[in-house]
Amino acid sequence: MTTIQRLDAKLEEHIEKVEHYKQVQTLLAWDARTGAPRKGASYAARAKATLAGELFKIQTDADFGLRLEDAAQQEDLDELSKRIIAEHWKTYKRRSAIPIEEYQAFVQQQGLANAAWLEARAANDFSIFAPHLKQIFDASLKFAGYWGYEQHAYDPLVQQFDPDLDKVTLDRIFSELKSALIPLIRRVTSSAKQPDTSIFTHPFPLEQQRQLGIELLQAIRYDFDAGQFGATVHPFSSAINPYDARLAAKFVENDVRVSLWSALHEGGHSLYTQNIDPNLIHTGLGIFTSYGIHESQSIFFEKFIGRHKGFWENNYFILQKIKPETFGHVSLDDFYFALNAVKPTFNRFEADELTYNLHLIIRYELEQAIIAGEVDYEGLPEAWNDKYEEYLGIRPPTHLEGILQDGHWSAGFGLFPSYTLGFVYAAQIHKVIRRELPDYDHLIESDHIETITGWLTTHIHQFGKSRSADELIKSITGKSIDTAPLIRYLTDKYEQLYEL
Repeated sequence: MTTIQRLDAKLEEHIEKVEHYKQVQTLLAWDARTGAPRKGASYAARAKATLAGELFKIQTDADFGLRLEDAAQQEDLDELSKRIIAEHWKTYKRRSAIPIEEYQAFVQQQGLANAAWLEARAANDFSIFAPHLKQIFDASLKFAGYWGYEQHAYDPLVQQFDPDLDKVTLDRIFSELKSALIPLIRRVTSSAKQPDTSIFTHPFPLEQQRQLGIELLQAIRYDFDAGQFGATVHPFSSAINPYDARLAAKFVENDVRVSLWSALHEGGHSLYTQNIDPNLIHTGLGIFTSYGIHESQSIFFEKFIGRHKGFWENNYFILQKIKPETFGHVSLDDFYFALNAVKPTFNRFEADELTYNLHLIIRYELEQAIIAGEVDYEGLPEAWNDKYEEYLGIRPPTHLEGILQDGHWSAGFGLFPSYTLGFVYAAQIHKVIRRELPDYDHLIESDHIETITGWLTTHIHQFGKSRSADELIKSITGKSIDTAPLIRYLTDKYEQLYEL
């Protein structure tokens, strides 16, 4: 457990107040995405804007800023206290750069944009969402100007989520992945050996899918006494604190894979949160260190454990028990091959692990095109469809299957790269953990996943935000972000599965 040096009492009290407001904001966001009434959306947006305005005032309070400055000059501060002060000082400077009325208006617009996105999805009509999207993106770019940047307006936007990254690094990462993945996908999809995935399209009642999700979460040791499992349109997790880490899955009656993967993916997020040192809860460091590292943990449990054959040697019986008429006669080998089928799809979240990153590259390239003025908002659906046709060989027939599938843009620019960063980080971590736990495969096969989670907790989870993403990855791998382990993992796995 972490021992934290005592700071000035008033400074500690102020920091704790900030953290309480943030936890309440997370709870309200959970409510908005797990069944809050549609008619109340505009009123909820106003209430959240008021709350955000109050938090803004607390975070930019002049006396708070002076106390942070004074504390930073103390010579006897331990390293953790320095991190606490630096984290709040960074937020203080970033928030202080934005006029409060603009920030409140932005938060309210985020709520309205999310409601408009849901309405647009229901109507399959992007034009309902387009004006809200323009307002959100215009405000995001204005904020980037307030924060300042040396090379590109995208840098301060992506650094909201991944402080160690910039556009130059992202361009390199995406270029390396695109060059390796597109030809590999073409080889796999043209292979004579293909799995039968029809087993996943049989009707699977939603309540039974929920039971499946619960049992899979139990299999990865998710603590239900420190969390909650809900349903939503787009899967997500809510990192409130280590004792309240919630997740919500998406349930589709004719494709159980959607809820299966979302339970494991969001469960990985929540395990990270549940294993953060609870002494960090009220410090500002009791949360994931970056969105990329946060995503690395969800992807690790979804792909490096959930797509491991040994995991299903232990857990395939759950599906056979719940839906014997569908899975009772299907062998484990056939099930596993079908579970790892590669087929380009319109939906990012439902994508297989080989095509997954191309969905994110498309979103990143469209964000760059908007910033450069190469595409306007009315032309976004066509630009989206053109990218899908170029990279994945498919063209979305509707807005619902195309530009309206993600709600992330209702919050602003810069988040999508974190999903690919997470996959890259996870592959780097996977390479090291297999070396340090040489019985890794046996641990999964023998249902000792807690040993793997313990390693992740020791090297990543416990630190929360007290270590940066780059510090964590360098301490584990000896390198910064590197795409080579991911490219090798995907190439080896799918060449073997598809006998290339």
